[in-house]
Amino acid sequence: MPPPITPRKRARQAAYECLLKQVLEALPFGCGRTPRLAELCRAIGVSERTLRSAFVATLGMPPARYLRLRRMHLLRAALAVADQHQASVTEIARRFGYTDCGRMAADYHALFGEYPNATLLRGVSPG
Repeated sequence: MPPPITPRKRARQAAYECLLKQVLEALPFGCGRTPRLAELCRAIGVSERTLRSAFVATLGMPPARYLRLRRMHLLRAALAVADQHQASVTEIARRFGYTDCGRMAADYHALFGEYPNATLLRGVSPG
């Protein structure tokens, strides 16, 4: 049986959830470079340790991992809706701040089970 949740733990969890909401609102949606952890901490006004604790307690992962996954999912969404005749994987990846397309493609494949070009080719059909 898990230990009871104390009022102090409940208050800390609520504070962490509020902090995460602030972070998510501060993140750019769509293209652009993902802010570094230190930049997010300055923008929100908390220490890196506090931000790490909030992410792990609330999402079960450190902020750097969350930001990498978020950026990869945004890239995938952009590839899925792009016109393969008008854009390339490299061009779209650069809009999301990727400079090493080989490394990005390997990470993409490990996460989604397909390469970025397959997502682009399968994307929306013209119509």
